[in-house]
Amino acid sequence: MFSRININKIIKAHYKSLSSLNGEGTSFLDLVLFIFIPLIVSIYLGINNISIKSQISNLVTALSILAGFLFNLLAIIHNSLGKIKNEIRARSLNEDALKLRFANEIHANISYNILIAIITVVSLVLYGLNVEFIDPNINKILLLFLNSICIFLMIHFLFTLLMILNRIYVLLDKE
Repeated sequence: MFSRININKIIKAHYKSLSSLNGEGTSFLDLVLFIFIPLIVSIYLGINNISIKSQISNLVTALSILAGFLFNLLAIIHNSLGKIKNEIRARSLNEDALKLRFANEIHANISYNILIAIITVVSLVLYGLNVEFIDPNINKILLLFLNSICIFLMIHFLFTLLMILNRIYVLLDKE
């Protein structure tokens, strides 16, 4: 029933792309960059009561625009994949096979970042709803948690966007 909205393949493909070219698994430094640094920053900002609540509408707008651009970029990469596959059939060079793998990884990274943008927008909207519970302590903890989650997702989105930019630059620089 949920197979049409199953996002596991996107997440697995993205994290698989963080492995080195020799396929030795995900790099510890990549996990530090993409998971631990955003986590530490979001916890620090949350503990120090630095809220993004006043900027929710701006952040939702920016993420929506960037997600739209990423959808367009996904279509461009899809066209590039077709061209690279044709080149491989015509010449069957090892360099083209590496280029195809790299383009497939970029495809996974873009898809993943679109997913992160959607999740971040939903989190920001939930954060801005101003739901009041009976116990003010629950409100405070919930708002702190949502603030930290939103910050984590935005930093994670930014780092992944920078990785995509770098990978596309490398792919096009090889042309």
